[in-house]
Amino acid sequence: MYHVSKIVLNRSHGHKTRGCVFGSRWSQWWSYDGINGPAYWGLVNKEWSVCKYGQHQSPVDINPKFLLYDPNLRPVRTDDHKVDSYIVNNGHDITIYINETGIKPFQFTGGPLSYTYRVHHIKFHFGSGDHIGSEHTVQGRSFPLELQIYGYNNELYDTYRQAEISAHGIAAISLFGTVGDVNNDHLDFLVNEIKKVARKDTSTPFPDLSIVSLIPETPDYMTYEGSLTQPSCWESVTWVVYNKPMHITADQLNLLRQLHKADDADAPPLLMENNFRPPMPVNRRTIRTNIQPRDLVSKSVVNGENTIY
Repeated sequence: MYHVSKIVLNRSHGHKTRGCVFGSRWSQWWSYDGINGPAYWGLVNKEWSVCKYGQHQSPVDINPKFLLYDPNLRPVRTDDHKVDSYIVNNGHDITIYINETGIKPFQFTGGPLSYTYRVHHIKFHFGSGDHIGSEHTVQGRSFPLELQIYGYNNELYDTYRQAEISAHGIAAISLFGTVGDVNNDHLDFLVNEIKKVARKDTSTPFPDLSIVSLIPETPDYMTYEGSLTQPSCWESVTWVVYNKPMHITADQLNLLRQLHKADDADAPPLLMENNFRPPMPVNRRTIRTNIQPRDLVSKSVVNGENTIY
């Protein structure tokens, strides 16, 4: 079984970590471009073959014309307390890991989910311009940012690693980001902390993370069965894509675009931007929504202000 790389962290602010434990020599090989890019993930390592040959891969392009309205889809319910976390630059993305030693985990359930999922980490995907960056797209339209909240089924599985290779193992909440003047104070604080991990293999603690403050207030979403969007692309994920974007300012987005995917301070900077996998074929999958058909017209405004389509 393939194990994703595990970084041994010293949680001092912006501390560079030289001790890295890798589950396989391939764990840091892949990237988002060139011969290391998404088109080759499933070819170079047989343990990643599902990246190439899987029929339920993520992300996907969401076409509102083909959404299936499901009246049984209720709103997703999330906890609202703060959690301790730490931010890591792993060279591929910025990941916020939730401290699992905390007394009270942050969980979400409801909607398309039959189980309760414990948030394990949050990932940031972003582009070099405002027209690219997100992994999921809507009618071919990309957004400059996509924030993904990953939880594992802690009713059936003891760990995230167990869950990611198992049925009903993972649920992921996808939030698009659009550029605007509306300032989210918690996001502003978070992005300023992310500045401390500008280079690969650096980390910093982030106590009192308010996950719920990052989630837009809307009951509307789309959902489908898919996969992790990075190797090894396990097809164990129920995706919930919210129909209301979060707002990020141009200054906040520019801070993310200055992050590096290398750890050599003397080398020309290799920027992390454009760290997204392109949409994969939907194939025979159904993408469901709780937006009633009569509301699709009124809510189908591709301007990024209130809805994503």
